[in-house]
Amino acid sequence: MYRATSRYSPEKKGPVAITEYMGVVVNGVLKPKKGYFYDPETGEFGRIDGTIDAPSPIAKISTLRFGDVYFLMAIQKRLGILDDLEAAFGLETGRTIMAVCFAYMVEPCALMHMENIIRRRYILQILGMDEDTDVSSPRMSELTNRIGSSSAQMDEFFRRRISGCSGEYLFDLTSESTYSTSNQDAQWGRNKDGEHLRQINIGLMTDRMGHPLMFYVYPGSVADVTTIRRMVEDVRRLGGEDSTLVMDRGFVSPKSIFCLLEEGMDFVMPMVMGDNKVVKSLVTAMLGLVGKVSSTAVYGDRSYTVLVRQMGVRRMRGARKTERDTVWEDPDGYDLVLDTDEDFLSCEHKLDVFVFRDTESAGGETAGMDVALRNIMNELEGERPRDPKKRLAKVAGRYASMLDLTVVDGRMHLEIRQNAHTFAANRKGVFIMITPAVKDRTWDQVLRCYECRDIVEDVFMEDKCQGDGRRPRSGDRQTVIGRTFIRMVSMIMKMEMVNRISEYAGDRNVKPKDKPRNIGRQTPESLLSTLSTVEIVRGNGWEELTEVRKECRLIYKMFDIGPPKGFKQ
Repeated sequence: MYRATSRYSPEKKGPVAITEYMGVVVNGVLKPKKGYFYDPETGEFGRIDGTIDAPSPIAKISTLRFGDVYFLMAIQKRLGILDDLEAAFGLETGRTIMAVCFAYMVEPCALMHMENIIRRRYILQILGMDEDTDVSSPRMSELTNRIGSSSAQMDEFFRRRISGCSGEYLFDLTSESTYSTSNQDAQWGRNKDGEHLRQINIGLMTDRMGHPLMFYVYPGSVADVTTIRRMVEDVRRLGGEDSTLVMDRGFVSPKSIFCLLEEGMDFVMPMVMGDNKVVKSLVTAMLGLVGKVSSTAVYGDRSYTVLVRQMGVRRMRGARKTERDTVWEDPDGYDLVLDTDEDFLSCEHKLDVFVFRDTESAGGETAGMDVALRNIMNELEGERPRDPKKRLAKVAGRYASMLDLTVVDGRMHLEIRQNAHTFAANRKGVFIMITPAVKDRTWDQVLRCYECRDIVEDVFMEDKCQGDGRRPRSGDRQTVIGRTFIRMVSMIMKMEMVNRISEYAGDRNVKPKDKPRNIGRQTPESLLSTLSTVEIVRGNGWEELTEVRKECRLIYKMFDIGPPKGFKQ
């Protein structure tokens, strides 16, 4: 029988395992080697000393991962997260939430597994919590339920995060599939993940850097217009009266635009590039300006053709009264009217419309379309499938409508439709932005907002891709909200890391040797994994750090964090 003891090695500057032969096992009982004793009741084993009746206890040495926790503590201090949690939830609950968020950051997984992650790290100690704090799975369930039930405390946290923002907020809505059938919010709706499951909707608001500010969980069947009304009310209630909402094109419909204007909310959003007459007129007018110096604008390192127009939003009372499925639906119809239309002046609300054509993107996207069409034609030309139309739809996908199919002697022959090609090419690189006319924004101010159009979606994708990948099963609404809150707080730190990685990777003022290896391909998880090699070795009454490797020092330097130092007594 052997035993292994972990001890700190000054030579290797870290823990080493020492294996020792204890003796042989006879009938299930250890017979110790010569000169040693073994107590089967206490399990004590040691050398026999003729002058001492009982051996001295063997020192216990343990290690805790420290580098990643030290890093996250510095990040949250910079962002003021713990201060806001303690102010909103109280000292004990606030620190417990922070501890779970640290654990979720280093190992995104189900909260039932948090105890093992926390116990292997210096999380409780660095937050000033008792090392014996219960973080077991039942306590995690109680914590998430308590958070989800504390709407006033969550609102206070949201209010504090919003008050520290510049006043420009990004908002988007996503769905999260769930296996739960007892959660009242889990309903059938338009599943954005394409899964045949019930879903809940999550509305998330962030600042320009992607740091989450607040979220709300909605029933899975709630329409975006209803969500907008709730969002406007919440933003104002939590102190964002003079805010500007930057939303994606999923919210752009005449009704949702009218709703925002009626509420007096300021916003910037892109229009859907559909086939309606308004978009067609704007694109046609913009193409007439291509090449004109007076309509050319440079923003950053890109050149744009810019057209500025106005558009009205008209409400047609009772227009849908006979078309409604139920009496609860809005009986009014809504329409967009260009400034050249005779009904423009009678519209209740006006919008400034900015049409942009990115010169570089237009050329690249058109070339990509042409290459894709040619490859499709080469693949299908002369084939003799059982169903040519079905074969074309499968191979060509969204390009199928741009190709004319003829079948001669059972063989496929394809040609590009000139009108369809011209129509598509004219829209390449083109996007349309709208904002309330009363704000008198300039084209460059609108472009600055457009730059961050995908930030919230990126936050959703970071959470879905890097999380535990599980579909929630809980039927308790408060528990779902509590878990979402922990993910949101973790995402504040994660987006700070994502932004810095992107910025640092492209910084030419920093020499490659001064950057962590392959920084452009690193993720927050990979950086934290590297930092976890810095450990604290603990003995009877003493603690000491292991060596901080060069790669870890480069990561700390990248985030302007001083590396951990010293011996702790």
